[in-house]
Amino acid sequence: MRKTKESKQYTRYIKDPLIEPYYIQLDDYCYAVQKGITAEESGKEYQQTLGYYTSLGNALNAIARDEAMGISYDTIQDYINNYNQIVNRLSQVIKV
Repeated sequence: MRKTKESKQYTRYIKDPLIEPYYIQLDDYCYAVQKGITAEESGKEYQQTLGYYTSLGNALNAIARDEAMGISYDTIQDYINNYNQIVNRLSQVIKV
């Protein structure tokens, strides 16, 4: 008779002030990046899923991409510089 592995699947969260308004929801299979958003008119809070990732590093890169895309840039170099600053900020505190 073959023993099956008991599933311990449950959801956990990483809610760090460093990545606000984002947080990471993780389970046994992936890291889901969520972004907390407040509707301007109603003031109602909701979550937007940015994606599902197989590693914490990929989840943090998704946060950096989304944060960098939140503003307009005059040049590609301005975008790259801002993106790199965000990545450096995240990687200095969270070594992956």
